[in-house]
Amino acid sequence: MNIPSSIIKIGDECFYECSSLISINIPTSVSELGDDCFSYCSSLKSINIPSSITKLGKCCFYGCSSLTSINIPSSISELGDRCFEECSSLTSINIPSPVISIGHWCFRECSSLTSMNIDNLQFISEDRIFMNEPVLVSVQIPENLQIINGKNIEKKDINKFIIPSSITKLGDDCFDDCYSLTSINIPSSINELGDCCFSYCSSLQSINIPSSISKLGDECFCGCGSLTSINIPSSITSFGDGCFYGCGCEDELMKNKRIPRKCFKWW
Repeated sequence: MNIPSSIIKIGDECFYECSSLISINIPTSVSELGDDCFSYCSSLKSINIPSSITKLGKCCFYGCSSLTSINIPSSISELGDRCFEECSSLTSINIPSPVISIGHWCFRECSSLTSMNIDNLQFISEDRIFMNEPVLVSVQIPENLQIINGKNIEKKDINKFIIPSSITKLGDDCFDDCYSLTSINIPSSINELGDCCFSYCSSLQSINIPSSISKLGDECFCGCGSLTSINIPSSITSFGDGCFYGCGCEDELMKNKRIPRKCFKWW
């Protein structure tokens, strides 16, 4: 199928459940693929994403069970939630350095995915891969992944991860559910902690927030039940909704008049 060059976006659910679609040519006039754009195109084997595209929507290729390979151009900055979930024939994928957001369960149940190429690899923990700069992002390690950048995976204790000074933001969900993380040093180069950045880090006991940080994202420390102390520098001017909900030092933080009540409420 050939899409005319007058098209600038392929909308939500545009090719949803087009089970007989085998291949498609996307023109360079297209800049965005919407949510569920190709979901359940179970016969789709390959697709070329042009460099004009900057975003892959939520569930964009969900359930494309015949898709064996895909090239993500360096123009892409965002991979939506469940973007490639259940792409059970996908064997390898590249993640370029401009990507600043990787959604939940992006590669969930990609049972054949054994190799990844990552332009700007930072650290590999027991269950997550950290990458890119100046925005640090991460993705859960797919269950059968063996090779990253042509080498066998070498997992390390996440508590040994030293965040480089080239990082200016910890992206959304960056350390989400890192249950073995007990402490971490945030360098002064960082000015923002994204949504759900440390949510449900159940073993995190203390953290020092440098005065360079001005914003805490929604649910930033939500569910950090072991967190007994956290400093709130005067530089913070934006507090996200639920950012301290279920936090171990919630009672102490509630005494701080600078912190809005919305920080302690579940949405």
